[in-house]
Amino acid sequence: MKDTISKTKIDIENWKRKEHFDFFRSFEQPFWGITTEVDCTRSYQYCKENKIPFSTFYLYKSLLVANQIPEFRQRIENGDVFEYGKISGSVTVLRENETFGFANFKFEKNFELFREALESQILTEKQNLGLKPDFSLNSLIHYSVIPLVRFSSFQHAQKTDTEHSVPKIVFGKYYKNENGMFLPISIHVHHALCDGVHVGKFVKAFEKEMQMESNNINSLP
Repeated sequence: MKDTISKTKIDIENWKRKEHFDFFRSFEQPFWGITTEVDCTRSYQYCKENKIPFSTFYLYKSLLVANQIPEFRQRIENGDVFEYGKISGSVTVLRENETFGFANFKFEKNFELFREALESQILTEKQNLGLKPDFSLNSLIHYSVIPLVRFSSFQHAQKTDTEHSVPKIVFGKYYKNENGMFLPISIHVHHALCDGVHVGKFVKAFEKEMQMESNNINSLP
Protein backbone atom coordinates (compact mmCIF):
# COMPACT_ATOMS: atom_id res chain seq x y z
CA MET A 1 0.00 0.00 0.00
CA LYS A 2 1.68 3.18 -1.21
CA ASP A 3 0.88 6.86 -0.77
CA THR A 4 -1.41 7.24 -3.78
CA ILE A 5 -3.97 9.24 -1.79
CA SER A 6 -4.31 12.85 -2.84
CA LYS A 7 -2.66 15.42 -0.61
CA THR A 8 -2.52 19.20 -0.49
CA LYS A 9 0.55 21.23 0.39
CA ILE A 10 -0.06 23.76 3.16
CA ASP A 11 1.25 27.29 2.66
CA ILE A 12 3.29 27.47 5.85
CA GLU A 13 4.06 31.19 5.54
CA ASN A 14 0.36 32.02 5.65
CA TRP A 15 -0.67 29.19 7.94
CA LYS A 16 -2.42 30.13 11.18
CA ARG A 17 -0.07 27.92 13.18
CA LYS A 18 3.20 28.86 11.45
CA GLU A 19 4.79 30.02 14.72
CA HIS A 20 3.65 26.88 16.53
CA PHE A 21 5.04 24.74 13.71
CA ASP A 22 8.41 26.54 13.74
CA PHE A 23 8.58 26.30 17.52
CA PHE A 24 7.83 22.61 18.01
CA ARG A 25 9.52 21.17 14.91
CA SER A 26 12.93 22.01 16.42
CA PHE A 27 12.30 19.89 19.53
CA GLU A 28 14.36 16.74 19.89
CA GLN A 29 11.22 14.92 21.01
CA PRO A 30 8.22 16.78 19.51
CA PHE A 31 5.61 14.10 20.20
CA TRP A 32 3.22 14.46 23.10
CA GLY A 33 0.32 12.33 24.22
CA ILE A 34 -2.46 11.50 26.62
CA THR A 35 -3.98 8.33 28.01
CA THR A 36 -7.66 8.12 28.81
CA GLU A 37 -10.57 5.71 28.59
CA VAL A 38 -13.86 5.85 26.73
CA ASP A 39 -17.27 4.43 27.53
CA CYS A 40 -17.81 1.60 25.06
CA THR A 41 -20.80 -0.10 26.71
CA ARG A 42 -23.24 0.23 23.83
CA SER A 43 -20.75 -0.54 21.05
CA TYR A 44 -19.43 -3.58 22.93
CA GLN A 45 -22.96 -4.93 23.29
CA TYR A 46 -23.66 -4.18 19.62
CA CYS A 47 -20.58 -6.15 18.55
CA LYS A 48 -21.48 -9.04 20.83
CA GLU A 49 -25.03 -9.22 19.50
CA ASN A 50 -23.89 -9.06 15.87
CA LYS A 51 -20.78 -11.29 16.23
CA ILE A 52 -18.41 -8.49 15.23
CA PRO A 53 -14.83 -8.55 16.55
CA PHE A 54 -14.70 -5.65 18.97
CA SER A 55 -11.16 -4.62 17.98
CA THR A 56 -12.22 -4.42 14.33
CA PHE A 57 -15.10 -2.17 15.34
CA TYR A 58 -13.05 0.28 17.39
CA LEU A 59 -10.31 0.45 14.76
CA TYR A 60 -12.99 1.35 12.23
CA LYS A 61 -14.58 3.98 14.46
CA SER A 62 -11.24 5.57 15.37
CA LEU A 63 -10.24 5.90 11.71
CA LEU A 64 -13.66 7.27 10.86
CA VAL A 65 -13.12 10.02 13.44
CA ALA A 66 -9.46 10.65 12.54
CA ASN A 67 -10.47 11.30 8.94
CA GLN A 68 -12.85 14.01 10.14
CA ILE A 69 -10.10 16.00 11.89
CA PRO A 70 -7.67 17.76 9.50
CA GLU A 71 -4.81 17.83 12.01
CA PHE A 72 -4.84 14.02 12.16
CA ARG A 73 -4.39 13.96 8.37
CA GLN A 74 -1.44 16.37 8.25
CA ARG A 75 2.16 15.18 7.87
CA ILE A 76 5.63 16.75 7.70
CA GLU A 77 7.53 15.73 4.57
CA ASN A 78 10.94 17.16 3.63
CA GLY A 79 10.29 20.31 5.65
CA ASP A 80 6.85 20.91 4.14
CA VAL A 81 3.41 20.13 5.55
CA PHE A 82 0.85 18.18 3.56
CA GLU A 83 -2.77 17.37 4.34
CA TYR A 84 -3.94 14.02 3.03
CA GLY A 85 -7.44 13.64 1.65
CA LYS A 86 -7.84 10.29 3.41
CA ILE A 87 -5.78 8.30 5.87
CA SER A 88 -5.77 4.59 6.58
CA GLY A 89 -4.12 2.47 9.24
CA SER A 90 -1.33 0.11 10.24
CA VAL A 91 -1.74 -2.20 13.23
CA THR A 92 0.63 -4.47 15.11
CA VAL A 93 -0.13 -8.18 14.67
CA LEU A 94 0.98 -10.79 17.19
CA ARG A 95 2.20 -14.08 15.70
CA GLU A 96 2.22 -17.55 17.25
CA ASN A 97 5.98 -17.32 17.88
CA GLU A 98 5.36 -14.15 19.97
CA THR A 99 6.97 -11.80 17.46
CA PHE A 100 4.87 -9.17 15.74
CA GLY A 101 4.53 -7.52 12.37
CA PHE A 102 2.67 -4.59 10.85
CA ALA A 103 -0.55 -5.01 8.86
CA ASN A 104 -1.43 -2.01 6.70
CA PHE A 105 -5.11 -1.63 5.85
CA LYS A 106 -7.16 0.86 3.87
CA PHE A 107 -9.99 2.84 5.38
CA GLU A 108 -13.39 2.15 3.84
CA LYS A 109 -16.54 3.92 4.97
CA ASN A 110 -18.50 0.74 4.35
CA PHE A 111 -17.88 -1.34 7.45
CA GLU A 112 -18.10 -4.74 5.77
CA LEU A 113 -15.51 -3.76 3.16
CA PHE A 114 -13.30 -2.41 5.92
CA ARG A 115 -13.68 -5.56 7.99
CA GLU A 116 -12.86 -7.89 5.08
CA ALA A 117 -9.74 -5.93 4.13
CA LEU A 118 -8.49 -5.66 7.71
CA GLU A 119 -9.01 -9.34 8.51
CA SER A 120 -7.27 -10.36 5.28
CA GLN A 121 -4.23 -8.19 6.02
CA ILE A 122 -3.99 -9.45 9.60
CA LEU A 123 -4.15 -13.09 8.47
CA THR A 124 -1.39 -12.46 5.92
CA GLU A 125 0.85 -10.78 8.48
CA LYS A 126 0.36 -13.61 10.97
CA GLN A 127 1.97 -15.91 8.41
CA ASN A 128 4.94 -13.62 7.71
CA LEU A 129 8.32 -13.55 9.41
CA GLY A 130 10.52 -10.69 10.53
CA LEU A 131 9.79 -7.00 10.62
CA LYS A 132 9.33 -4.96 7.44
CA PRO A 133 8.20 -1.42 8.33
CA ASP A 134 7.66 1.10 5.54
CA PHE A 135 8.67 4.47 6.96
CA SER A 136 7.92 6.20 3.64
CA LEU A 137 4.20 5.59 4.05
CA ASN A 138 2.64 8.61 5.76
CA SER A 139 -1.08 8.40 5.01
CA LEU A 140 -1.66 6.23 8.08
CA ILE A 141 -2.41 6.12 11.77
CA HIS A 142 -0.03 3.76 13.58
CA TYR A 143 -2.09 1.47 15.83
CA SER A 144 -1.21 -1.03 18.51
CA VAL A 145 -3.59 -3.26 20.45
CA ILE A 146 -2.53 -4.62 23.84
CA PRO A 147 -5.52 -6.73 24.90
CA LEU A 148 -3.89 -8.17 28.04
CA VAL A 149 -3.14 -4.88 29.79
CA ARG A 150 -5.45 -2.22 31.19
CA PHE A 151 -2.95 0.64 31.12
CA SER A 152 -3.21 4.15 32.53
CA SER A 153 -0.15 5.64 30.78
CA PHE A 154 1.95 4.81 27.74
CA GLN A 155 5.31 5.68 26.20
CA HIS A 156 6.53 4.83 22.71
CA ALA A 157 9.97 3.94 21.43
CA GLN A 158 10.81 6.70 18.98
CA LYS A 159 13.61 7.96 16.76
CA THR A 160 14.35 11.63 17.35
CA ASP A 161 16.38 12.43 14.23
CA THR A 162 13.58 12.14 11.67
CA GLU A 163 10.56 14.13 10.47
CA HIS A 164 8.26 11.31 11.48
CA SER A 165 4.85 12.83 12.24
CA VAL A 166 2.38 9.94 11.99
CA PRO A 167 -0.02 9.82 14.98
CA LYS A 168 0.13 6.75 17.21
CA ILE A 169 -2.93 5.26 18.88
CA VAL A 170 -2.84 2.32 21.29
CA PHE A 171 -5.83 0.42 22.69
CA GLY A 172 -5.63 -1.56 25.92
CA LYS A 173 -7.70 -4.20 27.69
CA TYR A 174 -11.32 -3.14 27.98
CA TYR A 175 -12.94 -3.73 31.35
CA LYS A 176 -16.28 -3.60 33.11
CA ASN A 177 -17.28 -1.77 36.27
CA GLU A 178 -20.56 -0.67 37.81
CA ASN A 179 -20.91 2.08 35.20
CA GLY A 180 -20.40 -0.07 32.10
CA MET A 181 -17.59 -1.14 29.75
CA PHE A 182 -14.52 1.06 29.26
CA LEU A 183 -11.69 1.01 26.74
CA PRO A 184 -8.22 2.45 27.52
CA ILE A 185 -6.73 4.51 24.70
CA SER A 186 -3.39 6.28 24.31
CA ILE A 187 -2.91 8.98 21.67
CA HIS A 188 0.44 10.51 20.67
CA VAL A 189 0.78 13.26 18.06
CA HIS A 190 3.42 15.65 16.70
CA HIS A 191 3.08 18.99 18.50
CA ALA A 192 4.08 20.98 15.42
CA LEU A 193 0.83 19.79 13.83
CA CYS A 194 -1.55 18.93 16.61
CA ASP A 195 -2.48 20.48 19.95
CA GLY A 196 -4.65 19.58 22.91
CA VAL A 197 -7.79 20.98 21.31
CA HIS A 198 -7.43 18.60 18.35
CA VAL A 199 -6.79 15.54 20.51
CA GLY A 200 -9.74 16.61 22.65
CA LYS A 201 -11.97 16.75 19.58
CA PHE A 202 -10.81 13.28 18.60
CA VAL A 203 -11.52 11.77 22.03
CA LYS A 204 -14.92 13.43 22.29
CA ALA A 205 -15.99 12.31 18.80
CA PHE A 206 -14.59 8.79 19.26
CA GLU A 207 -16.43 8.30 22.54
CA LYS A 208 -19.63 9.51 20.89
CA GLU A 209 -19.16 6.94 18.14
CA MET A 210 -18.44 4.20 20.68
CA GLN A 211 -21.55 5.14 22.62
CA MET A 212 -23.48 4.73 19.36
CA GLU A 213 -25.00 8.18 19.74
CA SER A 214 -24.28 9.36 16.20
CA ASN A 215 -26.37 8.67 13.11
CA ASN A 216 -23.33 7.49 11.18
CA ILE A 217 -24.12 3.81 11.57
CA ASN A 218 -25.89 3.27 8.25
CA SER A 219 -22.83 1.57 6.73
CA LEU A 220 -22.67 -1.04 9.50
CA PRO A 221 -24.28 -4.45 9.18
